[in-house]
Amino acid sequence: MLRNLRKYLSVSLMFILIIQVTDALSKEIPYKVIEIKNISRYNEDRLVFQHIETEPIEYKVDKTDNSIAALLIVKDKKMYLFKDGYDNPQTVETRRLILEMESRLIPDLWVNKIDGLPDFMRITDRRIELQKKIVDPTKEDSKSGAKSLGGKFDKFYKNIRDKLILKHLQIFKTLMINRKESGLYVVRKPLPKRVYDRGPTKYFISVSGKTIDGKLYYAEDADGDGITETFSVTIPDGFHWGYKSGPNILLIYHNKQEDLKKLIGHLTRDAYYGTAEEAKAIEKSFFGEEEINDMIDDIYRMSPEQKKLLKSE
Repeated sequence: MLRNLRKYLSVSLMFILIIQVTDALSKEIPYKVIEIKNISRYNEDRLVFQHIETEPIEYKVDKTDNSIAALLIVKDKKMYLFKDGYDNPQTVETRRLILEMESRLIPDLWVNKIDGLPDFMRITDRRIELQKKIVDPTKEDSKSGAKSLGGKFDKFYKNIRDKLILKHLQIFKTLMINRKESGLYVVRKPLPKRVYDRGPTKYFISVSGKTIDGKLYYAEDADGDGITETFSVTIPDGFHWGYKSGPNILLIYHNKQEDLKKLIGHLTRDAYYGTAEEAKAIEKSFFGEEEINDMIDDIYRMSPEQKKLLKSE
């Protein structure tokens, strides 16, 4: 009995240590969901995209939405904010209070999850609200049965989101090709394995780099499945929406969506193993065989006596 208990405790301790080490390797990125009222300035055109998916903890209420995406467009001092997976924080807090008063277990109260379609839109001129539209797909009595803003907005949201991501993927690829100038830094560490796990070792991979104009890029595969879940771009120019609001250009954090996996999923793998473009650049700049042959002859010169010995054979 005592032996079984010791075995159980050792396995449990090992499992806890595995989780702690894995979490320690993963970079925690502070963030706040974009809110127009907190935008620091609106006198310059810019775009920001957030995509956040964190794993809810059972019977614990997350303080912020655990599945939310936001696209902010600032143009001509007008601000356009789209959200996907929007839940009203006040409604969530009301549900929590009711459940607590009834002494009931609290489930995940952020019920509206990301599906790639916007269900929230707000337009302001500076900070004066012009238009607002919210769709609640969780309501069963919705007359229209709408799950998103619909029409041109669904297509607009997805196309602009993808265009923004693809543009920064292209820039990130140039950092990989020109690693010396970008200071690209790749970290690859083995993840601890569970007791009796005979499978292949998985590796945590993170990549960071910097452009000439100061943009900071970061990508991460935290669980070693070969798919990048986190990708961020930020520039320290003072644009924000609150204290520690997070990357101010792009933040894809713990992504689970298949369409975004197709866009960013290969980043850490390419950074570690190299890209086809890097191979072409290496081949183009690589020296010829004759040049190395001449170098061998120059470094390892033979004396006249040695040459005579060879000729006498």
